[in-house]
Amino acid sequence: MQLSAQKDVYKLFLVNVALIAVGMLSLALMGCTIKVVSPYDDKLFNDTEVFFKKANTMIEEGKSVSPLTDEERSKIDAPVNHPGHLTVFAPKYDALLLDTDALILRVITNSQAIDAFGGELHMKINDVIDKSIPSACPDLHTELGKVDLTAMNFVDLKCSVLRWKEQHADDSITKGKKILKKANWEGRKIALFDTILAIQKAEGFKNNK
Repeated sequence: MQLSAQKDVYKLFLVNVALIAVGMLSLALMGCTIKVVSPYDDKLFNDTEVFFKKANTMIEEGKSVSPLTDEERSKIDAPVNHPGHLTVFAPKYDALLLDTDALILRVITNSQAIDAFGGELHMKINDVIDKSIPSACPDLHTELGKVDLTAMNFVDLKCSVLRWKEQHADDSITKGKKILKKANWEGRKIALFDTILAIQKAEGFKNNK
């Protein structure tokens, strides 16, 4: 008897989930904007803090070994052997990108809003996660901004790290040395702090509701 009651409750739960999904999809098809914030997740909050510490450590390391001016950088004769060279930091960027993937996956797993929009949106998220395509970032930011603000914040975080790695490899930015200046790292520190602060304040607000 108890097992039968549990099955009935579960069936009702599935029906409610389906109705929510259908409702969201209907609104989307009508062109309505849907903004959903994923529920508070304590693990997500803590993992974001861990990410911040890891990224900040990399930034401080980069700042400490990088030249102050273009003139200083131009005098580096063997850039590939320099502690600020891209080859030193590429594995660190990749580790941060893997961490952002884990954060994004946790958010979208809990997002009924993203599920309601189906395969196309999932494919675009996968382009950013699996293929690490920076060009997919602006469109995905716009679309997620209409669907799930929490997911948008974490996709933006990954896109920031993708841009960092691109900049470090950009000959026009690094004057052919693939070594950044201290000012580049300082800018990243400010941007990282602002991004993580916004995410954690939003998560903390949800927890206090």
